[in-house]
Amino acid sequence: MSLQKKLMFHYVAVIVAVMLFSYVASSITLLMLFGFDISFFGERLAWSGLFDDSFILSVFLLSFSLFFFGTTFMYGRKLSEPLFFYLNWIERLSQGNYFALEMPRSRRNKSPMGFRLFHELTEKMKQLSDRLSASENERMVLENLRRDWTSGVTHDLKTPLSYIQGYSTMLLSDEHQWTIQEQRKFIAIIQEKADHMHRLIEDLSDTFRFESGAVRPTMKRTDIVSFAIKVIEDIRQLPAARKQQIRFEVAEESIYYEFDEKLIGRALVNLLINAVLHNPPETIITMTVQRNNYLCITISDNGIGMNENEKNNLFQRYYRGTSTEAPIGGTGLGMAIAERFIAAHHGMINIQSAPGEGTAVTILLPL
Repeated sequence: MSLQKKLMFHYVAVIVAVMLFSYVASSITLLMLFGFDISFFGERLAWSGLFDDSFILSVFLLSFSLFFFGTTFMYGRKLSEPLFFYLNWIERLSQGNYFALEMPRSRRNKSPMGFRLFHELTEKMKQLSDRLSASENERMVLENLRRDWTSGVTHDLKTPLSYIQGYSTMLLSDEHQWTIQEQRKFIAIIQEKADHMHRLIEDLSDTFRFESGAVRPTMKRTDIVSFAIKVIEDIRQLPAARKQQIRFEVAEESIYYEFDEKLIGRALVNLLINAVLHNPPETIITMTVQRNNYLCITISDNGIGMNENEKNNLFQRYYRGTSTEAPIGGTGLGMAIAERFIAAHHGMINIQSAPGEGTAVTILLPL
């Protein structure tokens, strides 16, 4: 039963009870003061009364008024007690104190009548307090992660920038005559570091776009097998990926699917780079594409694997699973961005991993 209906029935019951009690009390008072003459089982009962009519009427009206107002005052006091209790609770919540207040108890260790009437409201207030407390704890954890993340990303942006400045200064120096081979080597390093900075900036840009709700997939029907092959070829060109064995397996030569090439491409790139950076050289990284109840894209490796804490935080924003000393660092946003891009296609990502047993990341897209 809703709180509104309970209050209505409660008010009606109190009014009826007061009316009945008042009727009985007034009837007895009138009989005692005006007198009565009745027969009861053959016996005659009579009472002459105490006062005249005018005095009795005045006493009766005064008594009835005092009783009615006294009853109303006591009832209002009992009903207002829980309201002041909940107002105090709400004020504490507004001040950031999210601990639930202890309910008052009667002598028999039971909730007073007014509080029993507001039982549903009490439960909702407790749920609100728990939810606000959990949100505050999550905010504090996220704030700590954000602070650490800011420090790490600043380092990751400065590192490639220092390479670019250093090698460009060497190329422009008149003190040395660099050979064509040396110049190409320097330019290749500059290009690599510039690409790294570009990926970091793209991660930041995508995060801001998601938070503003500006990301909307542009769907196009494309052969996802050919598309995945292009993604793998691009990853193989990265210096950090040249020491890994990246393979591609597919049961069908072509699978046409409607998706946003940019979003799915970024998701696959982020997942593949994560597998490259977190595993030792010569790790076998395999991407498979197959179709059953879903379109399944799996990126698996026989690398070092992850523990439960790493799995639980893999798609957490600002979680940096790689050291800032890695050849190609990350923002800690790449995996969260990949998950959001897949979710934008109404898909999901499953993780299977254990220390020393490798990792398998499966993307499930609805057909």
